[in-house]
Amino acid sequence: MAAGRRSPLAGLAPIAPGRDVVLLAEVARIARVGRAAVVNWRQRHADFPDPVGGTDVHPEFDRHAMAAWLLDHDKIDIPSQTPPAMMLLDGDEGPTRLRPDGPLLLLADNAEEEDQLSGGTTDADADALAELTAGTFGASLRRLTVPGAVPLAVPGEVRVIDRFRTGSGGLKVTLAWPAALRGAASDWQAGGVVRHGLAYAGPGKACACQRHDCGGVVPVNWCQEHGTSVEPVLEWHPGGGIRCADLARRRTNTAAAAAAVSGGS
Repeated sequence: MAAGRRSPLAGLAPIAPGRDVVLLAEVARIARVGRAAVVNWRQRHADFPDPVGGTDVHPEFDRHAMAAWLLDHDKIDIPSQTPPAMMLLDGDEGPTRLRPDGPLLLLADNAEEEDQLSGGTTDADADALAELTAGTFGASLRRLTVPGAVPLAVPGEVRVIDRFRTGSGGLKVTLAWPAALRGAASDWQAGGVVRHGLAYAGPGKACACQRHDCGGVVPVNWCQEHGTSVEPVLEWHPGGGIRCADLARRRTNTAAAAAAVSGGS
């Protein structure tokens, strides 16, 4: 679910391995009612699940059976509408947060193509997007969170490629950016692209930097080869993006080919 929204069903997932039971107080929190209401349901409904453990004062109920009962009796609802995407775009006046409804994220299969995000929005948000993404290089998408996808970040060249009003009167916009710019977002709240550098020459034994499968490194200031002056030495690319995956695949294929040659000789 989007930030600030949480499905009641999320509370029915086990909170610890092997813990598949709930107390009456937990059922009340899931259904967003008081404990007394759950006690009343138990007394009035003959099909209320029987306890599977606990005590008379604090009975425990099977989590899955309780989920089925709450759904059957309309005590909780399954969200049917796709939560909005959350976008944080960088502009001249600082970051701007926007929320396209019904988002559709299409990710390209290779770095030469473009990724696209479409969704419904208000006229004001559409105007804000148009202003932010105007110009040659578009905007920088610091963080994009879309249901069903890992958080992404795109360092520049995000632009609006389509804007039209649907038959129902809603406004829909589509954003696009070069797939090669796509990277995984950092874990901290503000986002930001995770990036690392591919050394022009392979790091030597003196390199103490953190290394990735693609061959990229994140320099540390005590590295004898890179230290803090790395820009001329490393070619940066977004971590977790298409280019990162391509580089990792090439390294794997190269290593496999070398092993095959060595084994054959």
